[in-house]
Amino acid sequence: MLKKGGVFLSFILCVGAQLTQAAPPLRIVGSSAVFPFAAVVAEHFHYKTQEPTPIVESIGTGAGIKLLCEGVSGPDGAITSRPFTESEKKKCEQQGVQIQEFKIGQDGLILIKTKGSQGFSLTLEDLRKAIAENLLMGSLCQKNPNQTWNQIQSSFPVAPLHILGPAPASGTYDVLTEKIKGPCGSSLRHDGVYIEAPANENLIIQKVLNAPDTVGIITFSFYEKNKNRLLALPIEGITPSFSSIQEGTYPLSRPLYLYIKLNDLSQHLSRVLYVMEFTSPDAVSETGYLRKKGLIPLPEQKETHERARGLLTAGDAA
Repeated sequence: MLKKGGVFLSFILCVGAQLTQAAPPLRIVGSSAVFPFAAVVAEHFHYKTQEPTPIVESIGTGAGIKLLCEGVSGPDGAITSRPFTESEKKKCEQQGVQIQEFKIGQDGLILIKTKGSQGFSLTLEDLRKAIAENLLMGSLCQKNPNQTWNQIQSSFPVAPLHILGPAPASGTYDVLTEKIKGPCGSSLRHDGVYIEAPANENLIIQKVLNAPDTVGIITFSFYEKNKNRLLALPIEGITPSFSSIQEGTYPLSRPLYLYIKLNDLSQHLSRVLYVMEFTSPDAVSETGYLRKKGLIPLPEQKETHERARGLLTAGDAA
């Protein structure tokens, strides 16, 4: 249980008392990768402010952004595993939806095998040769012919390419395709080598554990919870870890985001309080509850917290 006390908790309670008692709960939608963190923040937000527990929906990054940008009466915020595209920002503007971006942590895409199986280190080019739909052969883009790992590198296992990863509705998918993009585009294979898994990383882990030659692609927090059973494959010689992902040296690192709606902010100060809770010391310090769940905080998290506090002051004065 949380301990009452501390400057931030007192500040939250003071502002929370000013919020409209009959206000509906916040609604936050989006990324399945960010969902576990956003959901636990919602519980702590409720405890500290006595406001209704925010409703957090795991519907995918793209779907969450689309819903947020449909109009001012929609969700209060979106959690995403990639930034908005220019077209998504334009859609929000066209609908009169004003948003503010906050980076709330860092994450990494981890290639996993079952512990005890043969490991190997890949380059991003190796990964492209494994999962890209088309590869440059000579001067032409042609269908990817690789069917086994040793066709990519002779030192790799003589094992069939069988890779489970995110589906197109996921922001993780968007990040993956961007990371492996080459001269023949960023489309992933549809011939059975790359298998789009539903937004359930525990299912990917179970399938990998039951098939030693299968490689899965999951996020760091799920790997951390299961690392006693899993082997993480290095990328460009760098093993995924808390420090390599936080510093961005691990090639498949990516930031995580929370976007909140700024429309009528003086009537919706709880949106900002939610961001402040997400970036509070209680959440992201070395003993914070989000750290324990696997979130890797950014070095500038304190500045993000103060930037949100500034919005709160501006909204309260409006």
